[in-house]
Amino acid sequence: MDIELDIPIKAKLIQDAFLFRHPIEIAIDRPVQAWQWMNQTRTIPDQCDWVRQDVSDSWRRCLEDFHLPLGRYSNWSHYNLQFQNAGDDSGSQNITRLIKHLNNNFDFFLKEAGVMLLLTRSDGTLLYTLGDPPFSCPFIERLLQIDASWSETVVGNNGIGSAIHLKKPIAFQGMEHFLSALHPFTTVGYPILDDTGEIQAVIGLISDHLERMNSLFAFLHLICVLVNTNLPLAHSQAAQSRVLEKIPLKSARKLYPQHDAAIEGELKALVEKAVRLQHYKIPILITGESGVGKDHFVHLLKKAGPRQNQVLIAINCASIPHDLIESELFGYEAGSFTGAKSNGKPGKFLLADNGILFLDEIGDMSLDLQSTLLRVLETSEFTPVGGSKPIRVDVQIVAATNVNLLNAVESGRFRRDLYYRLNGAQIHLQPLRERSDKKQIIHQILQRELNKLQTPQAISFAPDVLELIEQHPWPGNIRQLINVLRATIYTADSSLITRNDLPLDFIGELDTISAAMTASADKKQPSDMQRPHQNQSLSLLDWEKYGIKTTLLECEGNISIAAKKLGITRTTLYKKIDRFGLNKTGNPI
Repeated sequence: MDIELDIPIKAKLIQDAFLFRHPIEIAIDRPVQAWQWMNQTRTIPDQCDWVRQDVSDSWRRCLEDFHLPLGRYSNWSHYNLQFQNAGDDSGSQNITRLIKHLNNNFDFFLKEAGVMLLLTRSDGTLLYTLGDPPFSCPFIERLLQIDASWSETVVGNNGIGSAIHLKKPIAFQGMEHFLSALHPFTTVGYPILDDTGEIQAVIGLISDHLERMNSLFAFLHLICVLVNTNLPLAHSQAAQSRVLEKIPLKSARKLYPQHDAAIEGELKALVEKAVRLQHYKIPILITGESGVGKDHFVHLLKKAGPRQNQVLIAINCASIPHDLIESELFGYEAGSFTGAKSNGKPGKFLLADNGILFLDEIGDMSLDLQSTLLRVLETSEFTPVGGSKPIRVDVQIVAATNVNLLNAVESGRFRRDLYYRLNGAQIHLQPLRERSDKKQIIHQILQRELNKLQTPQAISFAPDVLELIEQHPWPGNIRQLINVLRATIYTADSSLITRNDLPLDFIGELDTISAAMTASADKKQPSDMQRPHQNQSLSLLDWEKYGIKTTLLECEGNISIAAKKLGITRTTLYKKIDRFGLNKTGNPI
């Protein structure tokens, strides 16, 4: 059935959202130069061609009316976000209920697109969120807590706060935001008005994909029409799915650009191995530290494998409440428990039929559910909660974990039989610090983030900053690298990024690493090498060489013990020994 037949004439505005006949054109001229001018002069740019009128007007309110601090991200790290315990009003609570009713299809769609939906009260305090949050930093984490304020008077102009002030839909992108902590994002807001024209609530979107403003507007327009009208579409999941297919939001790119051959180089052999395993439906277990890109690897093997045209369903076993994970995996029949939907709900296994089911953080799955999962893997059949008939599916299982499952097995936290069932073949992803192409990855991701700017060539990194970034061990791996680069690029005071522009938590981590290396060196002083004087300025590379040489001398050339003490693999230690021109005992060759 043509979906337009279900749309009342009075709701013609939704047809434009579906068909995108009139895309919202927003001319973003020179917000980078305009914001930098405002930051330096503490005045609003007079040049009308620099930014849109809505932007300059909102900046004027932030600077002259609200007297908000302007400048680096560090100024906002402890800023009062006016957390409030506001009373619930019936209007906003009713809209919350309607948004939750759309949860299933829309939550999956938002997560795939890398977009987060926010619902606030009429005063801008946060009520409800849907989808995955954008890249994390301390300020954004606090801003996404329930009851945090998105008002213009608190965090400057943004889609939500400005929509409240203007009582109209509005969006801001990148450096159009007054607050530098919001520069990596696009924010869109849409006020829901009652019959008297008063705001009941505001529905907003936030995304760190800056090129998507028109698509975000269209998607938000769709959501608001569904909330404002009693269309059949609002009650039909099948109709919702057909509509969502018309929204031109592409899947979010995870961690790496999809066609970056240099970054994919080291993963190529592992992907080829995984593809061969898929042909025989052998379960795959991906291991590696948090942040190494396990989810990205799964997308790569799907794209290259025999199920590339089928669905990929991902579920994080650590994020689902214990009492809900069984219904999430296997679904439930109508009326099977209090609060169950009248027409039941399909589980992830059924949704992944003929495709791939990605079980992330499998090591955090409860023991009782492990038994149920084992039976499904052995028989390829499951029974929904409250059901009586088993359902047979054809699913390729890919599991991932950042914990040592064998240790979990020995301690009784993970079933041994399930471990061997999942571990049909294991693929280990190395941490960033052990990758032979570490520097190449760093510069590829750095260039990708710079390319998102209006004028990427205007930003440059001081040599000492690049050296710190290249030599840092990155305990948070690629996820940490991306967050640090984004926070640095979008909050720098000038076009030349110096050490002072690096995030405070990153600087603290550097100091901790340096102190740890100094303490390790103090335990045993090499006879042929004097410890650097405390006032002597050395690079992180010099300290790394000093630490490796000290450890090798202390371990008397035992590579295995030295590698264990340094927290790296034997292969990595051999590479560093060769790089620094040392022998196994730490002496120069």
